[in-house]
Amino acid sequence: MGWLAELFETNRIIVLSVYGQVFFVMGLAVALQSRRRSRLPLAGPLGWLAAFGIVHGFMEWGYLFVPIQAGFLPQPVIEGLLVLQLLLKPLSFALLFQFGVELLHQATRESGAQRSYVRWVPAAALLLWAVATITLSANVGSNYRPDARPWLPSAELLPALEAVGAPLAVGDVVARAMLALPGSLVVAIGLHRVTGLLGPAGTAAGATALRSAAIAFVVYAVVAGLVPLPAPFPPASVLNGQTVLDTLGVPIEVFRSLTGLAIAVAIIVSLEVFERETDRALADARRNELLARERERIGRDLHDGIIQSIYAAGLHLEQATAELDDDDAAETKSRIGTVMGELNRITNDIRGTIFDLRSGEVEARDAEAIILSVADELQAQTLVKLVIRSEGLYRPRLDQEQAEHLRHFVIEAFSNVLRHAHAESVTVSMRCTRRRFAVEIRDDGIGFDPTATATSRRGRAQGLANISRRAELLDADLDVDAGDGRGTTLSLSMPVATVRRSTITE
Repeated sequence: MGWLAELFETNRIIVLSVYGQVFFVMGLAVALQSRRRSRLPLAGPLGWLAAFGIVHGFMEWGYLFVPIQAGFLPQPVIEGLLVLQLLLKPLSFALLFQFGVELLHQATRESGAQRSYVRWVPAAALLLWAVATITLSANVGSNYRPDARPWLPSAELLPALEAVGAPLAVGDVVARAMLALPGSLVVAIGLHRVTGLLGPAGTAAGATALRSAAIAFVVYAVVAGLVPLPAPFPPASVLNGQTVLDTLGVPIEVFRSLTGLAIAVAIIVSLEVFERETDRALADARRNELLARERERIGRDLHDGIIQSIYAAGLHLEQATAELDDDDAAETKSRIGTVMGELNRITNDIRGTIFDLRSGEVEARDAEAIILSVADELQAQTLVKLVIRSEGLYRPRLDQEQAEHLRHFVIEAFSNVLRHAHAESVTVSMRCTRRRFAVEIRDDGIGFDPTATATSRRGRAQGLANISRRAELLDADLDVDAGDGRGTTLSLSMPVATVRRSTITE
């Protein structure tokens, strides 16, 4: 084994450089690829893994670059760099621990067994590390000099190591036992549980990669959590990096680098679940868009063609009935009345079909489509003149609750027009900015006196109360502008999520 140990010692610069690069590259890749807006349970916690990789990479590079700088910088600066390296080590492991806790938190969300206080465990462990390091370092003594072999060989580094003393070794032992070991195991358990929650976005390759990452973290718990720097107390005095090198002839950094490489590859491959989720979202958006257009086309054809023809036939029959003045035509009038009743029933059935077709817009959570469907229903029932305007570079996207509240708001607004306004025309104006959606419904009806009592306004007051309630549920700003003889204008402005209109191809 002597030649193997000599080989790695000769190439120690490469070993230490690759060791830091593995974790740094993994952290950077995860940071660049993570999707905060994703609904997958893996998405939210990935930021903690990215932070771990980057911080841990810098910490491991300290074993390489601090000795190099020892020949150029004053000793107090080198001591400060050693202390910084000492602090980065438990911090990086605490970030890894937090990643695992967040994974478990996401995994238990479905079962409702969440315990929020568990998310503070890594921070508490980090605090305990500080207390344990200070206490044990005092017991070891200030004359203890840490083993310099984990760092790149440098005679200039030895005085700084001796000055910092026991905390370098004690801090490493405690950080690995209290943070790295449990943190890696928690991550492995969390990845295993999250794999089963990927749903349709989880491909076989993605699930296999996550399971492989879980196994790699179990291995990392052993090589990173149980093998610390040499220290003058068990178990670090028995099992440490030097005993591994003496027994196997391979530095522990090699095993950690290989494990880190396996983790990095598995995690990066597993990120394809986000691409699959995006592809599914785009496909669903396209399918919903096509369904909405087809529903709109069918509804428009029914409204503009069949209903108008039936309505015209009914008017002709009504006119014919009025022209039958002879009492002997009573039977004919009765038959015409029956036919008119049947035509009204058919018209109502078709209107119901149109409404059912357009109620799919609520499922699509498209604010503009919801308003258009309700507005068209108003026109179908009353033949009132309807003008609709829409502007803005963005298209509003609502959640299910917002869609329902907006639909009821618009229905109530149009119901007030039908029952009270006696309007000849209604103008609907919609505008969507990046963060807000505004709709204005203006009629040219008789209006009302806003200073009048609720009793004098009767049913209109209840309608306005319902509208105000819906606006509150939407967290929206509502303005009612009315006056006797000059119509009524309802203005609603609500916060929404949006997409640019160009994101859905025509």
